[in-house]
Amino acid sequence: MDDYIISILDLSLNYHTTERETKAIENISFNVKKGELLGIVGPSGCGKSTILSLIAGLLKPSLGEIYVGGKVSYMLQKDYLLAWRTIKQNAFLGLEIQNKLTEENKNNVIDMLKKYGLGDFLDHYPSQLSGGMRQRVALIRTLAVKPDILLLDEPFSALDYQTRLAISDEVWQIIKQEKKTALFVTHDISEAISMSDRILVLSKRPGHVISIHDIKTSGDQGPLNRRNSPEFRDYFNIIWKELDVHV
Repeated sequence: MDDYIISILDLSLNYHTTERETKAIENISFNVKKGELLGIVGPSGCGKSTILSLIAGLLKPSLGEIYVGGKVSYMLQKDYLLAWRTIKQNAFLGLEIQNKLTEENKNNVIDMLKKYGLGDFLDHYPSQLSGGMRQRVALIRTLAVKPDILLLDEPFSALDYQTRLAISDEVWQIIKQEKKTALFVTHDISEAISMSDRILVLSKRPGHVISIHDIKTSGDQGPLNRRNSPEFRDYFNIIWKELDVHV
């Protein structure tokens, strides 16, 4: 497992209610290399977010093994910035919760805010920022606690299409520059292809692995550049057909 920061082996999860048992995911296995951005796509309800919750330790599997070789931070669909706190104070929140709000850590966060274009907005409030800027703050808040692994659960779903394109490029740049490993859940095939090093394709519930694709495109990398690559349509058609068969 030395080459992998995450290893999943024969993972299954069943939800139990007073009336019945529901299989959420079944016999899922995959590995994630350090520094890799793994995209996860599949039909609604197939267990994409469940996998992230299992890796984060928020759920316990019914069967199977999970190896996580580093500290995990979870970034949810909404930015959840607190309206009464400034951008700087919001970015400090994770550190405060973990009692790690040292001067060194505070300076590190301020440096990241400046580095990624938010230096002029440190004392602004969330309502004064665009949706894309708010997502950038949320990501920096996630990075502030210095995780090894980022779990991103449809982080751009609340944004309009144009903003979504721009912020996905920015978030990709930040993840790569900070040398983080990331698992990225999305229902958008194009978004997954544009951002991911590899893509895990899941079936309908109970989710199991249909395929894993290595994404390699010619030319400059990054989400916006990848969308213009000649290979982009080929990957899209392959994954679309796989999902269409299993819906």
